[in-house]
Amino acid sequence: MTAAASLPLRLVTCRSDCPHGPGLPHHDRLLAIDTDTSVLLELIELAVTWHELDYSEAEVVPPHEWEQFAERHRWAYPARAESAFLLASDIVRRGRSRGGRTRVGA
Repeated sequence: MTAAASLPLRLVTCRSDCPHGPGLPHHDRLLAIDTDTSVLLELIELAVTWHELDYSEAEVVPPHEWEQFAERHRWAYPARAESAFLLASDIVRRGRSRGGRTRVGA
């Protein structure tokens, strides 16, 4: 007998509601924030370095969109997804208040 792990089915639910919508690799990767710890760590790393590195050329969902991103999508673990995006947003805000560069999209 073969056992197979079952991952939650991911359906993109935002359609055109996301300004950084479906098809953007970062958008699609963030959809696993509640089930994949590597995605969670990537988001935290992005938040910590947002004011230190230049992401202007990167195709990423910017911090000012993270909380709305969490609200626009369905999650296998809604509380976990909400906490992740709120924490990451808070990290960016704290970085700004400690004298990090202020950038559009922060």
